[in-house]
Amino acid sequence: MKRLRVLIALAMVLALLGAGTAQAYTSYATGYENLIGAMEIVNCASWASLRSYPDSASARLAKVPLGAVVINCYYQDDRFTYCEYNGVGGYILNSNLSFIYGPIGYEYREDSYMGNMQVSNCLAYAPLRDYPSTGGNTLMRVPLGEIVTNVFYHDDKFCYCIYNGVEGYIQTKNLTWISGGSSASYDSSWIGDAWIVNCTWASLREQPDTSSYRLYKIPKGMKVTNCYYVNDRFACCTYNGTVGYILVDNLGW
Repeated sequence: MKRLRVLIALAMVLALLGAGTAQAYTSYATGYENLIGAMEIVNCASWASLRSYPDSASARLAKVPLGAVVINCYYQDDRFTYCEYNGVGGYILNSNLSFIYGPIGYEYREDSYMGNMQVSNCLAYAPLRDYPSTGGNTLMRVPLGEIVTNVFYHDDKFCYCIYNGVEGYIQTKNLTWISGGSSASYDSSWIGDAWIVNCTWASLREQPDTSSYRLYKIPKGMKVTNCYYVNDRFACCTYNGTVGYILVDNLGW
């Protein structure tokens, strides 16, 4: 399984480096050899476009936020990958996607992926162990404040992660969420579903700023989904398939 994971990742890297002309396919290759699984949005200022066809000129179905996880990904060609986000299927540029490496058996478990985390709640370091147990061998000591990547939730005691290229497990209590991950159920910033309150309508804006472009006027009482705090004033939310930012004062749950 681990060898297969490496081969898939290598094939994708080679394809991204290769030359070719994007074609306007109306469907994606569903063969297992094209399956990637879950991927993370990277290399953009705030969002990447989910498009109706593997073509930059095709209709934008959604703006997928930086760090968000897309699922059921299938390699399409040297420019695009088919993905699904919030139940909507479409195509995202390969340059805006990062393969999520995980422990054997978890490669395609997007519900367990937690993104990047910081070592915390320890005096000087947290042990990176070869097995999810305090009895496991210490592979290295990860200093307080360091960032570990490719974090997967294992259980309430341990998480799988990578530090300086070394795979292992760190106690969950010694990790604090930083970025990425699947709608972080384990993150204190996660809200989930919310309703518009304290107004006649609320603005869904392109950026977390009251002077930013208004994408929608959302009437009082309407439901918004996949919400999470971005700061003490704004939350990122989804409405009618569109991702944007709403003042926290206008959200109730």
